Amino acid sequence: MTKDELPVGVHEERVNEPVVEKMVDYEKLFESIVGYADVKKLFEMSLSSDKPVHILLVGPPASAKTLFMLECMKLERSYFTLGSHSTKSGMIDYLFEKRPRHLLVDEIEHMPMKDQTALLSLMETGIISETKFQKTRNTQLKTWVFATSNGTDRMLTPLLSRFVVLHFKQYSFGSFQQVCTHILVHEGVPSDVAVAIADAVWTKLKSKDIRDCIKIGRLAKTRQDVEWIAQTLKTYK
Repeated sequence: MTKDELPVGVHEERVNEPVVEKMVDYEKLFESIVGYADVKKLFEMSLSSDKPVHILLVGPPASAKTLFMLECMKLERSYFTLGSHSTKSGMIDYLFEKRPRHLLVDEIEHMPMKDQTALLSLMETGIISETKFQKTRNTQLKTWVFATSNGTDRMLTPLLSRFVVLHFKQYSFGSFQQVCTHILVHEGVPSDVAVAIADAVWTKLKSKDIRDCIKIGRLAKTRQDVEWIAQTLKTYK
């Protein structure tokens, strides 16, 4: 439809200014994540592709899915949003105004259907369109979409088909301890304290969530602190 063919009161907005990109060393982007060499390589290949290749990481809570999203936030012109907050945070407005190169969506299965439809259009054609108050605006973007999900039942089938889908398994204790220790040591926690935290979270708190390790790691200074904090959290759990 040409501009002259648009209904009365409807306007079209197109913004296609070129944007200068900074060079990013994709090989170092995920170096803080333990393991997953094949997944890292796939991300590197996607980011180096001339055309967008979208990736969805599916798995239970407390797997490494969100760690990949957090590292992708270091990319130039990236925008992170929770699927359940996509409307409240103005994702569509942000796409029009900031034109992100990388859109990161955590727990995409909670994204409202109308936003999933808009995302499908972006991934399929690069076009975003919105009508408000009898006014329509359109723009075309070149955006890579990286997302996580605990499951895919609530996702539109056409949207799911636009992703390269990778299924993550829950951590084993050995993997959990290795990842927890690596992250905490990187944050400045002594290695013996980091190991104690991993053990306490797994055995006492019955948790497989790395974020629980990080919380304790930012509170504890000694192994004794770890034992006391873990016992207190268990008491009030």
